[in-house]
Amino acid sequence: MGRQEWLAFGLLIWGLGGQLLAWSLGVGDNLHSQCSFTRYPDLCVETMLGSGLGHGNIDIVSALVKKSMDETKFPTPDSSNPLYDTDSLKAQHSNDGHCLELMNMSLKRLNQSLLALKSSHSTTKRKNDIQTWLSAALTFQETCRDSLEGLSGSLVDQISSKMDYLSRLTSNALALANRFLSNPRNNSSRHLTSMDDFPKWVSARDRKLLQSTEIKANAVVAKDGSGNYKTISEAIEAASGGRFVIYVKSGTYKEAISTNKDGITLIGDGKYSTIIVGDDSVGGGSSLRGSATFGNLSLSLLHVAM
Repeated sequence: MGRQEWLAFGLLIWGLGGQLLAWSLGVGDNLHSQCSFTRYPDLCVETMLGSGLGHGNIDIVSALVKKSMDETKFPTPDSSNPLYDTDSLKAQHSNDGHCLELMNMSLKRLNQSLLALKSSHSTTKRKNDIQTWLSAALTFQETCRDSLEGLSGSLVDQISSKMDYLSRLTSNALALANRFLSNPRNNSSRHLTSMDDFPKWVSARDRKLLQSTEIKANAVVAKDGSGNYKTISEAIEAASGGRFVIYVKSGTYKEAISTNKDGITLIGDGKYSTIIVGDDSVGGGSSLRGSATFGNLSLSLLHVAM
């Protein structure tokens, strides 16, 4: 290769290098600009630089959600250790178990968000779902952290630190999802157009179900034994997945219902006829979590006319 060829080659490399540098600076400026709208901008930039993903709007949200999922690893105590067999540590483990359950639910919502973000034809269509799922994931993380208040120990410190980090990641993802997916021409927070309308998040299928005068239930609960089950918990346990409608006949059901199943609809005979109550209370020795009549419910569980 002659001198002129080397000179031309050098100029070509120099030109390409300049273009690459300009592109990199442009990407960096855009990334810092978008991350400035989050509560934790430095963490946002750090997450994106290590993600290996693109720097488009949806790419940024997806990277933050994926990072939250990757970091959802929960430290657990060694229950085989004799030192673990103490009342204080058992009480701590009870809260840890609660946190683990909440983290599983958070992970599920994060995964739903990521799948919707990756689907180009559904991102805009499902923007409300994505925002709701990310909000739920953040709530589960913060609830786990709050449940450990008053406890101490290295495991508690690890979990609290983990929850703080996850909450920051998810908070950033939610902030940018709200920014990128919201329609600026329709930024009202009002979800009802009249007293008789359903919220926008209620699907057409669910609206039809709620408006129907005929109940087509998958299971019937009746205290007198005239249904498939005598308790609501038994009927929920029988739900195999997908939409599952449970008709609860009139009566007072003393149950504390806990489930993480999706797609369950409870329909009763009216709020004064079908009544669900729990006997547990904080004053009676139960935890705040344990005193709830409905606990650890999946967000797709719909309670109607109970």
